[in-house]
Amino acid sequence: MASMIDAATTAASAPTRARESHYLRTAVALSATAYLGFWFTYFGPNLRGTYPTAAPAVHLHGWSFFAFYLLLPLQAGLIHARRVRLHRTLGWSSLALAAVMTTTGTLVLGVQMATALASPEPGFWSAWGLMIFATLVLFIGFYIAAIVLHRDRASHKRLMLVAGAAGLGAAGFRIVMTMFGPVDWATPVGILATNLFIVGGIAYDAWRDRRVHPAYWYGLAICLVVELGAWLGVSTGVGQSLGRSLAWVGSSFAGWY
Repeated sequence: MASMIDAATTAASAPTRARESHYLRTAVALSATAYLGFWFTYFGPNLRGTYPTAAPAVHLHGWSFFAFYLLLPLQAGLIHARRVRLHRTLGWSSLALAAVMTTTGTLVLGVQMATALASPEPGFWSAWGLMIFATLVLFIGFYIAAIVLHRDRASHKRLMLVAGAAGLGAAGFRIVMTMFGPVDWATPVGILATNLFIVGGIAYDAWRDRRVHPAYWYGLAICLVVELGAWLGVSTGVGQSLGRSLAWVGSSFAGWY
């Protein structure tokens, strides 16, 4: 009888273990994408000592970004290893990382937007700053949703992966630019391509569970609407107002930059 119970328990846990392996692999892929994208323009030059002098906020943003995407697969690995208590402890510590990433990222983008809007010539940040900022908003929005729903494991882990994908926009367009050069379409393609991680989650749910969790559908829809809206609406009145607001943040808090 005991052997029959053990066998049943093992069989029941097999799908769960397979799902946890999927989340771990996806988290590793997200982090690898983040590090690859910023290796060319930030991490590599910093380690080689060739990165130009930059404001402290730039480095604080860069290394908090590094730490968050280091923590992401670690957290997935702890769940896979059934180290739930340690996972929860580290999860609360990620709040500080997410706050630093978002605050410094907003400041850096604001300063770049203020500089771009003060220039008589259109430049990269005036064209794409709003779309890049949209990925930061998406990241913190889905991250907060994942924390709020931390007791709902199915929603929590999917929302955390959606947040990780949403935060990869800046890494995504850097990869595309490294491959194809500074072409006009590199930024929107690089940002939109990060949604393929969410599409992968949808495909896995459909294959494994024969249904897709709503967190993925809502995540994909919201990401596409916000990213496309920021891209296509940059020259509209609303887009210009948002751009000026972001530039105001950069100008007002430039002393912290």
